Amino acid sequence: MQNHCDLILNERGVLWLGDCESVFNAEFLKSKGIRTVITVATGLKLKLDGIVHHIIEILDSETANISRYFQIANEWIERGLNIGAVLVHCMAGISRSAAIVISYLIEKKKMSYNQALSFVKSKRPQINPNKGFSNQLQAFGAKFSQPPLCKNTRANNFQQNQEYYECNHYVPMNRKGSARNLQQNMNFYKSITKSLSQSKNSNK
Repeated sequence: MQNHCDLILNERGVLWLGDCESVFNAEFLKSKGIRTVITVATGLKLKLDGIVHHIIEILDSETANISRYFQIANEWIERGLNIGAVLVHCMAGISRSAAIVISYLIEKKKMSYNQALSFVKSKRPQINPNKGFSNQLQAFGAKFSQPPLCKNTRANNFQQNQEYYECNHYVPMNRKGSARNLQQNMNFYKSITKSLSQSKNSNK
């Protein structure tokens, strides 16, 4: 099965990436303990007994939106690895199924897009997600690579907001300027500054 299917991960579970020929080989599926198959293709008529089978019907087109399936497919892989080996395949095992496996490495293994692409290529050299899929994977990777907002940054943002409120007196003013409306505006301003001060103290 070396030409049709390649081993990608062998950690707490086994993840395979292959073409359509790999899924038609029942003996191979059984011998490798494959209990979950994810088909990323259209027009395949498959009957897989005793196997959890998920299907993503999508064309290998640069305009196809494969990113909408990344996270659900990643959850399918995670669940599948808990019960046995997982096979992700498309027609040729080059573009569509490779994109799904790369997205799994990005989200679940915390790899960058380039790291995930290189890693999968080292296991299955012929992979080559189309340009549209590559762009979507890079955007997906960028989402997971953004660092969380640190405490100091939150404190700085608070300080800037407080200074803005204090300097600009950001309260709704009534054009008539009656004594009653003015008092309401002042009470509103005081409630804002009090809330900001309490929030500042809780961030210390």
